[in-house]
Parts: sequence; structure tokens; C-alpha cells
Amino acid sequence: MSEEFEELSFDEEEEEVEEKEIISKTPEKSKTPGSKKISVYFQSTIGPSPKQEKLVVATDAPIGDIKYTVSQIFGLPPDEFHLSHAGRTCDSDDVLGDYNVEDGDTILLIPVSTAG
Repeated sequence: MSEEFEELSFDEEEEEVEEKEIISKTPEKSKTPGSKKISVYFQSTIGPSPKQEKLVVATDAPIGDIKYTVSQIFGLPPDEFHLSHAGRTCDSDDVLGDYNVEDGDTILLIPVSTAG
């Protein structure tokens, strides 16, 4: 039995491969230059027993976004509570830094019916 092999030729020149830029899904830096991340405790006054969770948040984070995240953690609709820090009700259009929240502070979840 004789085997015949087909002779293959290889080009020694490499084909030019177009390199694509890798796009990261993680933002390079915060959009606000003065922002920093702090640990804040969120305490629910809603229900039979108080519940507390610790979150790391940016000082330039909108209160509305924080409120939505907290509502997911505590299982409460966002329209049924307000966030309160140092006796002030936080407005959804403001950012966390507007309320002078510092690392380790506690923010309360207050039912809408008693918030003022």
C-alpha cells in the first residue's frame, strides 16, 4: 500500500490581525471628583423589630438611588418610607453628601405616615 500525501504550503507571512480596544464595564473614576465611599448603617423602624444593614455608599450618590437599593434589601416599597439623617428627611433629588453623612453614621427608614 502506498500512501499519497498532498503537499501543503504554508505562507510564512502572518496575516495582519486587527486589534480591538477592550472596553471596560467598570467606570474609571467617579464622575464627581470630590466623592468618596463611606460605610453607612441603615436602620428600619418599620415592623415589629428593628433591622439594621451596613452599606458602602458614595457621598455623591443620589438619595433616590440609595432609597431604591435600601428598599430591595429591606423588602419595602420605596414609596412607603423616607430616609432620615440627624432629624432631617432626605429628599430623593439630593445627594448623600448634602446631609453631611459621615463614615459610620446611621440613616433611619421612617414610614411615610410619620415622616415630616
